[in-house]
Amino acid sequence: MGRLAILAWAFLGFLLLSADAEPARRVALVIGNGTYAEAGTLANPVNDALDIADKLRSIGFEVIEGNDLGKRELERSIGEFSDALEGAGVGLFYYAGHGLQVDGRNYIVPVDARLDMPVKLQLEAVPIDEVLDIMEQQTKVSLVFLDACRNNPFARSLSRTATTRSATALAGLAQFDSTRGSFIAFSTAPGAVAMDGTGRNSPFASALLRHIAEPGQSINDMMIAVRRDVVSQTREGQRPWEQGSLLERFEFVPGAGPAPEPRPAAEPAPGSQVAALERSVGDDKASIEKFLRRDYLTPDTRTMADMVKRIYGPSATIFGTRYDNDALVKVKTDWFAQWASWSLGLEPGSLEITPHGQDRADAAFAMRYDYVPKDKSAARLTGKARVTLGLVKAVGGWRIESETSQAMQ
Repeated sequence: MGRLAILAWAFLGFLLLSADAEPARRVALVIGNGTYAEAGTLANPVNDALDIADKLRSIGFEVIEGNDLGKRELERSIGEFSDALEGAGVGLFYYAGHGLQVDGRNYIVPVDARLDMPVKLQLEAVPIDEVLDIMEQQTKVSLVFLDACRNNPFARSLSRTATTRSATALAGLAQFDSTRGSFIAFSTAPGAVAMDGTGRNSPFASALLRHIAEPGQSINDMMIAVRRDVVSQTREGQRPWEQGSLLERFEFVPGAGPAPEPRPAAEPAPGSQVAALERSVGDDKASIEKFLRRDYLTPDTRTMADMVKRIYGPSATIFGTRYDNDALVKVKTDWFAQWASWSLGLEPGSLEITPHGQDRADAAFAMRYDYVPKDKSAARLTGKARVTLGLVKAVGGWRIESETSQAMQ
């Protein structure tokens, strides 16, 4: 019933329940550590992790997320990730927060770490290569994104107390010795320090959010666009890089046609622009809530083609798969044909809006659903799901570019 609940609200269950139609599962672990007991607070890692998690859900990833995790909590999340990877085709790990390298090995720093001497490193920190090993053993494609090079006092304190050169902690992260079917993206160059950012997100997370869902774009081309934006925003102060050993082309959002032309590099956003964007959220939230209640949650199945065109525009990405208008009409027609009646509702107070520029936003909310089947022997589908929509402004109102969901307990 849980899996049916995830699929029900999206009107695509009949496709995703078919073994032949179901794409390889994609599973992500997203961690943001910002509130450190021994190193103060970083402003943006938790924001970065929350936004990246929502974006990944919108393009079809199952997401395990955790923020401000201590050592034991972090290890439990990695164990849950390992279990979820069984049978998956793609694994992704995103980490934002403090990280360091010692003797060429990279470590995640939990928020409760006490790293006053090198001997404590193995007890207090988590080696990143162990997470990569878990991914490489269970998936064909392993993707790692590390925004973990922020200037941190742990490296300085360990270096002061080190008694051997090999135990000296260095700023930034090091290259990994070897990878197998992996792609590893770093927010800045080896040994360099990344910026936390002055807005909601770090420069790296902001660029990743901007480009990751572009249809038909390879991960290599995406990183070129991300690097260009970060270099521009930081005025050459930070340059993302990557290493990898993928054997096949990978696209986060598959596209039927050629990849779109790269967008111009983002100009550094002054504080006044950030503030104006944040002020605009109130107006956007009102219009988006109206769109959800009037259109998305009350679909007019009598005029399916008109409904799809009004709500989705030319095409949309549903659970990571791109559909044009005709395909969407067929999908929804077949889906609703199963049900005698249905009701969809927005949970009060659950709507969260994340603006991306002046004409795009992500909407995340809790949705109640109740589907009554025509077949009396079939189970009734009732429950609640967390829905994430990628929206774009168009003439006449909002349109959906992407949608996905996750069952809620």
